[in-house]
Amino acid sequence: MKMAKRQLSLRLPDGSIVPQLAFGLYKIPADEHGVSIVLEAIKAGYRHFDTASYYGNEAMLGTALKRSGLPREDFFVVSKVWNDAQKRGRDAVRQIVLQSVALLDFGGYFDLFLVHWPVPGCFVETYKELELLHNEGYLKNLGLSNFAPEEYEELMSKPNNICVPPVVNQFEVSPFMYRADLISFFQQKGLLVSSSKSLHRGDGFDHSVIKNLSEKYRNRERGCLRIRPTPAQIILRWGIQKGIIVIAKTSTPCRMAENQDILNFSLSEEEMAMLDALTSADDVERRKKLERERKLQL
Repeated sequence: MKMAKRQLSLRLPDGSIVPQLAFGLYKIPADEHGVSIVLEAIKAGYRHFDTASYYGNEAMLGTALKRSGLPREDFFVVSKVWNDAQKRGRDAVRQIVLQSVALLDFGGYFDLFLVHWPVPGCFVETYKELELLHNEGYLKNLGLSNFAPEEYEELMSKPNNICVPPVVNQFEVSPFMYRADLISFFQQKGLLVSSSKSLHRGDGFDHSVIKNLSEKYRNRERGCLRIRPTPAQIILRWGIQKGIIVIAKTSTPCRMAENQDILNFSLSEEEMAMLDALTSADDVERRKKLERERKLQL
């Protein structure tokens, strides 16, 4: 893949390059306004786009990518199969994935396709159907989303005979929801971790630790320019230094550019530890409970 200038990247096991900073499409409108937002994101340097069948904007994304004039191989495009298709069985999974490919209408494939949630009693068969679609060339890589270690272990257990291992697990990661053990588990299994809610939906921008770090860099110089990282840049830089895929979303062009411009500073080990500490043990337990309850309702 041809990378945007000065863009950080990671590698998948097959050698594919993944831009580390992704543009998330959750709640981006599926109309001409959405096309304009994506085109602005491309102009700002984004090449990695994260959508889902549930978001309802795969066709809009394809329109914008084609309209950019850049070749398909310049982009890394991710989508996900939603829960209702999983419940209806493998034929429904195949139908919805092929529909996603048709809606995107850009190259005839996705670079990565995820199981959006591990629907109990369904996610193994869902994944097996994705394997077949991978073998047919529609999906370059397969991955997971919102999987806990026990669900990953169930999927990968010997009786299931999984031949195309997942390469990514996407779940909530930010300084306000930092589960080091969970990240370490999947990284040790050879998966990249992709962070949903990387910016904590903006809820932590006014936190004193974030604001103080932003203030600390006020007088750092970059050439003739003085820089002051925004709270969003501080949080995104933390994720980048953790070695995870960071998904950011904004509809404002100047914020898109700001979010891309995180290579002109780095956080020290002490500063990283300060951000790590924004997540308490109680926060982690509450999130575990919430995820368990949600999965029971899938």
